[in-house]
Amino acid sequence: MNELTQTIKSLIHKSGHITFAKFMELALYHPNYGYYASGKAKIGKEGDYYTSSSVHPAFGEVLGRFICRAWELVAVSDFTVIEMGAGKGFLSLDILDSIKRNNPTLYDRLSYLIIELSPQLREEGKATLREHLSKIKWVDFLTDLKLESISGVFISNELVDSLPFHRAKLKNRKLQEIFVGLRDEDFVEFIGEPSSLELKEYFKGYDLEFEDEQEVEINLKAREWLSDISSVLSKGLVLTVDYGFLTPELYSSIRMKGTFRCFHKHTLNENPYLNIGEQDITAHVNFSDLIRTGDSLGLSTIKYITQGQFLVDWGILDIIERYSSSDISSEKSRLAIKNLFLPELMGERFKVLIQSKNLENKIRTFYPESPFRISFQSPLDRYKGL
Repeated sequence: MNELTQTIKSLIHKSGHITFAKFMELALYHPNYGYYASGKAKIGKEGDYYTSSSVHPAFGEVLGRFICRAWELVAVSDFTVIEMGAGKGFLSLDILDSIKRNNPTLYDRLSYLIIELSPQLREEGKATLREHLSKIKWVDFLTDLKLESISGVFISNELVDSLPFHRAKLKNRKLQEIFVGLRDEDFVEFIGEPSSLELKEYFKGYDLEFEDEQEVEINLKAREWLSDISSVLSKGLVLTVDYGFLTPELYSSIRMKGTFRCFHKHTLNENPYLNIGEQDITAHVNFSDLIRTGDSLGLSTIKYITQGQFLVDWGILDIIERYSSSDISSEKSRLAIKNLFLPELMGERFKVLIQSKNLENKIRTFYPESPFRISFQSPLDRYKGL
C-alpha cells in the first residue's frame, strides 16, 4: 500500500465516507503524492496519454496565431497570456516560438504567466522554456492575481477534464451521489443523498430524461475555475480546449456509466482505486455548463467548435503545406498534424470554447471562417441510425 492510499484510508477512518470529488482531489493533487502535484504525470509515447501539444508543434503554432490576433483585438500595451496547467511547458514553448518567429513586436511586449501548482513540473518547465524565461512568470493559483488585473488571453488545454468531479446515479428519478468508503480496508462505493444543494440543482433548466441507474459526473470545480478567471480578467479572451460535449449529448442514455476513465501507461481502465497517485482520472467536459456559467459571469461565447474545424479556421492547412517534401521526417510531420484535425482522430473528439469579456464592440470580425469545412457526425446521430 503506497502512502497516498494510506492517507486516503486514514481520512475515511477519521471522518467517514468522502465524495468521489474529494477522493479524486487527493489522488491527483495531494501536494506530496498526487499524480499531478507530485510531477508523476507523464505525457507522450513513454507516458500515460497523449495531448494535442505532444503530437506536433503545429498545435502551439496555431494557438500562437490566435494570440497574435487577440492582441490586435484587445489593443492594450500590457498584454498578458495566461496558460493554466502548463505542466512541463511544451505547449508554452511552441506558442512562444511561434509568436517570436511570426510577430516579434508582440513577443517583445507580452507577458506570459503559467499557473502550475507542482514544484517539480515548474522546474522541468524552466528547463524546457530556458530560451524564453525573460517573458515568463510562474504562479501557484489564479486567485493569487489581483482582481481584474489581466488584459489578454487565458488558455487551457485538457485541464478542465481533470478537475475533481462528483459522481452521481439516478435512482427512481432521484439524483443520488456516489461516495467512497471502506469495507475490510478495501475501497467501496455506495450512494446517498447529494452532499450539496448545488449538486441537486445542477440539471435545472436542462431538458433531460435520465434512465434509471444511469451514472453521471458533475464538475462543480469547473464553475469555480471559470469564476476565478472572470474575476481577474479585465478585458480579453478565454480559450478552453478539451474533450467533451454539450449537455444533451454528454448525458445521453448511451452513456449509462458516465464518461469517467483512468489512464495508466496508455491503458484505459474504469477503476480509480488502482494505481492511486500513479494514474490519471478524467471525465468529459460539460461545455453547456461552461457556456451557461460564463454567461452569468460576463463571459460571452464567441464560438464552440470542434478542434478540427478550429485548427483549419486558424490556418493549420497552411502549416501542413510547409511539410511538402517526400522525405521521411516531413511525412511523419504531416501524419502527426493530420491527427490533430481529422474527424476520425483528435479533430472530432476535442472541442474548443472561446469566450470574451468586455469586447462586445470589437468581436464580430475576430473569428476567421475557413471556406474548408470539416464534416462531423454526432455520436448521437450514429446511435439513432442503428
